[in-house]
Amino acid sequence: MTDPRPPEHDPAADTSVTPIPSTTHVEGSVAPAEPVSTDTGDPAVAPAAVPVATDAVVPPPVAQGKPRNRGRWIAAIAVVALVIGVSAAIALALTASSGQSTVAGYVPADSTGYVEVRLDLPGDQRAELAEFLSKFPGFADQAALETKLDEVLDELLQQATDGQQTFSTDIKPWFDGEIAVAIGDPALAETKKDGPGLVLISIKDEALANAWIDGVLAEIGATPATETYGDTQLRVWTEPTTGATSAFAIVDGKVAIAGDDAAVKAAIDTNGASGFTDQADVKAAMAALEGDHVAFGFVDTAALLESTTGMLGEGPAQSVVSGSLLALVPDWSAFQLRVEGDALVMDAATPAVDGAPGPDQGHANGVAAWAPPTTLALAAGNDVGATIQETLDLYRADPSLKDAFAMFDQSAGILGGVDGIVGWMGDTGVVVTAGGELPTGGIVSVPTDPAKAKQLFTTLRSFVALAGGQAGLTVTDEDHGGTTVTTIDLGTLSSLAGLAGEAAPVTPEGIPADAHVTISYAATDEVVVIGTSADFVKAVLDAGPGPSLADDARYQSAVGRVGAEHTGVAYVDIAGARTLIESHLAEATAEERAEYEESIKPFLTPFDVFAAANTVGGEVNESHAVVTVK
Repeated sequence: MTDPRPPEHDPAADTSVTPIPSTTHVEGSVAPAEPVSTDTGDPAVAPAAVPVATDAVVPPPVAQGKPRNRGRWIAAIAVVALVIGVSAAIALALTASSGQSTVAGYVPADSTGYVEVRLDLPGDQRAELAEFLSKFPGFADQAALETKLDEVLDELLQQATDGQQTFSTDIKPWFDGEIAVAIGDPALAETKKDGPGLVLISIKDEALANAWIDGVLAEIGATPATETYGDTQLRVWTEPTTGATSAFAIVDGKVAIAGDDAAVKAAIDTNGASGFTDQADVKAAMAALEGDHVAFGFVDTAALLESTTGMLGEGPAQSVVSGSLLALVPDWSAFQLRVEGDALVMDAATPAVDGAPGPDQGHANGVAAWAPPTTLALAAGNDVGATIQETLDLYRADPSLKDAFAMFDQSAGILGGVDGIVGWMGDTGVVVTAGGELPTGGIVSVPTDPAKAKQLFTTLRSFVALAGGQAGLTVTDEDHGGTTVTTIDLGTLSSLAGLAGEAAPVTPEGIPADAHVTISYAATDEVVVIGTSADFVKAVLDAGPGPSLADDARYQSAVGRVGAEHTGVAYVDIAGARTLIESHLAEATAEERAEYEESIKPFLTPFDVFAAANTVGGEVNESHAVVTVK
């Protein structure tokens, strides 16, 4: 394609390149993701890099001010780390090295968080990444990869620094492939303004690295003082608005360290043998996450949460966090990102917590057997009803929540209490299918107590029938193969907007304001389904005895890789979602369709499916996720 913006240099000098911007995913959904991500709640998923072709035309720089503060300097360091991080997907030009990290030895042992990115591609990661990238257009010829890498990174860094930096000239000559971030006790942020954090980068040329940091500091207007700490020279300066003191040092000629001055000195004191990776929790995490990787992260969740709750002070929030929540939090959590020839793989691990809600052992989730073969996405957990009740019981036992739960239980009693509302749920999840022009979906549950489920829906139907007339609701029933499918029509989007006090509803493109909002459901001895349409409910009822997602070879293969026996599972048919999106391209302009076919589709086509699963057993619980290519 041709960039309509005028180049700032001789067009004849342009070189065609294929940059790979980063893209995102969370569990049960797919979306563009960052090259590296961490899981902050439910186990997630794996990031994926989606290439997009373009011409190497640098857009006109935007004039920006140059605030002379520590934040700008840290931002400059972050830009370099980000730009180098983008190269992970095409960094075959870097020489593969041993799995042992150089920078990890300088991480203070009391750090509460640590993330490293290994762009030196240790062990088998170089060969695996080469095979992975070969699935994409333009990456079959590995001989030209280093040149292409330099061109892409030069363009990205020039844009990020207003043309002040290039990768091939300013970064590559001294960078040795490892980047890490370490975080100390967040409670110290109260006294140290920015908190004790570190950025660590492995280097191969100390003189060039020193020259680079001097140039960066001069460009942002910082005037550091030079001091000696032991045998190491530091550049130290104070940020005028916050009073925070920053430092930069190169240690042993191989690691550049930047951050809070006290943290930098603590890193220097380690002499490259801090023992961080020798701690019991870190060793357990690394043992659970086997294999070479391009990224690794560790969080001391117990220490982090303890520090955080201490910052909350006295009060209800502190009581809840220090009581009920602390009982659920594992001592640590860790993740790694690695590449296999046909997939990006993310593994995560946490130590098992005694008494934590949830299944004690895994099995193949039953929702997939009721998901229609046209399913685009599924996210389901095992024994959901029991897990919800165990979680509520844990919080109910907290004295500070006694009054709140008294009101909650009184309200729930109208529908038979918590047990009546969720106690019948076995394996339960959300299913989205390619149902016509727009996706349809709903909740699918394999009931452990069908009678209790039917009683709940009978009660709900009675309430709707009694109160629905005044609210404009209508209820209809239809038979589908001997099963009653009930549909509740909530009215049009316009009428619902009026009830909410809105003059006009805000609707997605292509959906008229007079469209009706409906909820359909059916409850049998084998499945309970609540969906956005009667057609979805019927498709689920048909999938049980007929073809289903569980019968699909791609689903079986993907889930088999992440854990066939699991406590929760997620799946996204990336290829199917792409096909659905492409079916709407007729509404796009000819130019938009041409751009998609030429510049986007060739790089989306290799992506096949995403799958993730949680597994339990033993002392460590694990989560695994894959994004496969074909």
